[in-house]
Amino acid sequence: MNLRLLYVFLLGLSSPLFAIEPFTSELPAAARTRLESLARPLTLMGDFTESRFTPLKKTAVIVTGTVRIDRARGLSLTYAQPRAPVVILDENGLLLRHPDGREQTAPADATADLRLLHALFVFDLATLEKSYALTATENPDNSWALVFTRRPEAVSTYRELTLLGRAERLTRIILAKTARLRTEIALEPPQLDPRFSPEELVRYFR
Repeated sequence: MNLRLLYVFLLGLSSPLFAIEPFTSELPAAARTRLESLARPLTLMGDFTESRFTPLKKTAVIVTGTVRIDRARGLSLTYAQPRAPVVILDENGLLLRHPDGREQTAPADATADLRLLHALFVFDLATLEKSYALTATENPDNSWALVFTRRPEAVSTYRELTLLGRAERLTRIILAKTARLRTEIALEPPQLDPRFSPEELVRYFR
């Protein structure tokens, strides 16, 4: 597996809760309430399917895995593919923990993008506001979209970051550099506030 592709996935959801103040004038009340609800669980676990689209391939590369979140410890991604490392993001940064015991940190040139991806998935609107404009859409069928579009002066390589959902559940995330270079993550219904065992905390966090 190309390790750089791992950095593209949702490398966040590890920060404590915060007051949702930026973008306030742009967000309808329903969207503000939704973001607060999404950020509320202290722990979370759920399965995902990740589709990676590139101009070099006619069809998407599809991988699956499980995300685990502990607000005090960070985020952990485990992929179902053989020999895939555990991906950990916490206040100390990004760590890849390989099956053979090796540990690997993110390349320096990934720092800026990782910071913004992290902000997206912890709903850190204060950080996102510096690089993105936000558009919120509510549909009659109870589906919704939050689209973060890169500002002209921003340095992020991601042109657009999109959160899609229905009612109170986040169902899909799209991270787009271009229309043909993007990652789409479909999220299964998560287990909210699970209790991780001491063994799980050691294995999936640091």
